[in-house]
Amino acid sequence: MKFVRYADDFSIYCKTKSKAKFQGNEVFKFLRDKLKLPINREKSGIRRPVNFQILGHGFVPTYRKGEKGKYQLIVTKKRWKTLKMKLKLITRKTSPMSFDKRIEKLNQVCRGWINYFKYASINLKLMNIDGWLRIKQSESRIPIK
Repeated sequence: MKFVRYADDFSIYCKTKSKAKFQGNEVFKFLRDKLKLPINREKSGIRRPVNFQILGHGFVPTYRKGEKGKYQLIVTKKRWKTLKMKLKLITRKTSPMSFDKRIEKLNQVCRGWINYFKYASINLKLMNIDGWLRIKQSESRIPIK
């Protein structure tokens, strides 16, 4: 079985719906009978990868020739929005902070964020955020007449 586990959450991935139902029942019985663990039926279920998010990651189908039924890992919209808000707070010119401290904070946020999401497809969106951040900075330097 292919699966992802984090603390008390886990996901099992199958190619067909019938295989998913079978595996789901087997895992449910094992957790209930052998390990005596309660199962949250609301959170549990069979879902397509595009309808599932875990720890800020999501899935989208790949659109390459010959790759039907394959998915790529992405970052959820909520996490991109959070990153933009963090960057906005750090680069706000009204924040009392030296230039060196500002660069240090930006590096910390970017390094941590990129390491956390390194397996997701983020290159294009990171370039867009870089452009947004540069435009934001240049606009703040334009003198007001």
